[in-house]
Amino acid sequence: MEITRKQKAVAYLRVSSKDQEKEGNSIPAQKRIIEDYALKNNFNVVKIFKEAETAKKAGRKEFTKMIEYLQQNNIKIVMVEKTDRLYRNFTDYVELSFEELDLEIHLVKENEILSKNSKSHQKFIHGIKVLMAKNYCDNLSEEVKKGHHEKLLKGIWPSKAPIGYLNRLENHTIVIDPQKAPIIKKAFELSSTGNYSLSLLKKELYKMGLRGVRSSKELSKQSMSSILSNPFYIGEFEWNKKKYKGSHEPLISRELYNAVQFNMGFVTKPKATKRDFVFRGPLKCGHCGSQITAEIKTKRSGNQYTYYHCTNGKGICTNVTYLREESIEEQYINAFNKIHLSEEIIEFTKDVLLQSHQEEKLFRETQIKELTARYKRLDNYIDQAYLDKLDGAIEPDKWESKTSEWKLEQEHITKKFDAFRVANSSYMLEGIRLMEIANSSGKLFPVMILAEKRELISLVLSNPVLIDSTIRYEYKKPFDMFVNMSEVEKWRERFSPTQILVFIKLNDKLGD
Repeated sequence: MEITRKQKAVAYLRVSSKDQEKEGNSIPAQKRIIEDYALKNNFNVVKIFKEAETAKKAGRKEFTKMIEYLQQNNIKIVMVEKTDRLYRNFTDYVELSFEELDLEIHLVKENEILSKNSKSHQKFIHGIKVLMAKNYCDNLSEEVKKGHHEKLLKGIWPSKAPIGYLNRLENHTIVIDPQKAPIIKKAFELSSTGNYSLSLLKKELYKMGLRGVRSSKELSKQSMSSILSNPFYIGEFEWNKKKYKGSHEPLISRELYNAVQFNMGFVTKPKATKRDFVFRGPLKCGHCGSQITAEIKTKRSGNQYTYYHCTNGKGICTNVTYLREESIEEQYINAFNKIHLSEEIIEFTKDVLLQSHQEEKLFRETQIKELTARYKRLDNYIDQAYLDKLDGAIEPDKWESKTSEWKLEQEHITKKFDAFRVANSSYMLEGIRLMEIANSSGKLFPVMILAEKRELISLVLSNPVLIDSTIRYEYKKPFDMFVNMSEVEKWRERFSPTQILVFIKLNDKLGD
């Protein structure tokens, strides 16, 4: 009897946080589904890659290792539960290109196999799903940011308090740590004398009883530097490059803080700002690969014009052409005007998005149910611990520690719960707006501000280079499918440019 040789494959499993992995819910479930699929389809799973980190940022360790493993071992099959487990950002989608790497992507739960031989509409819909998964992930992130923003407006630091302070969970405030605050204050006083280096200072504080957060050793020089340069101790803080007046009690005076910044060398001369040119940055020279720069030339008439040219940073460019900014903008407009969609494609995509929306709705409902169950379990733990304390079965210190820990977890669950309730409410609209961008980008580009123009270029075009006086480029997925698809001018006029501008602002994460 002839035995069929099994095809080699790898599996990729991912949960969105390490806490979720510890609970043991998602990874084992994904593993069982994929193993059953492999058994039924005669695949030999030679390697399993597990990830327990957020996919908001590109560059996940196991994801990268998987791509290297596939290439080194000439394996062509990747099995994953569904699209948003494999990648939830557009950069990863481009990096794991099943067409360029000649792979088969088996989306087990979606009952779909993608390869370079897949039909064009399959690839198109897959690209849309990736963008929708990215949007869903970022909607959750936005809800967390909203909570942070509310705290910031009240002057509350929205994260773990720096050493010398404590987070008071019951009223969401930050108070001075009676044990460590005097040592931190002493650190500033010693530093202000100019007689202590970071090395000497951390040794002195160690003698006073100050230890590292995760160890019993001395603070590192980097940690010591971070403490001494942190304006939090004078009642101020910075979040996302914005400064806020804190509602917490200052630990030291501004005069003492300024003296430390000077004596420890933390104060630096601010750099002079340069004029920002709209097309400088993403555009490179097609002859030598150097950056394209810009400068303003004044004619005899007094009129000023902006010219772009190669920096010749490598010293090898033989064709340093000067090109007017108006010419570059015109070429970008021509590139965007080539993008079209037909009504048939739009209607087809609406139907697919409706189906996908229902799947995401079911996923959110499942997550909310799991979070609710966990919250109730924590309530039971808190109640039981209190009874144990009254009965003398648990020490008061341990009761207080565990209760604080459980309440903190409940607070995190509440944030996640609220995020899941409101996230992705505009799920289908985002897909339609993507097509609005495709059909209206040529009209929008001339009236956009500098930042919006850059975002649109980054969203639609890949690797723009200047060769002589011509910009060469490629269209990113899925926009490459929209080029010269149809001439539906009446359809294009139905959409509001304002809607698309809003979409671009909300979806800057779609650019590489």
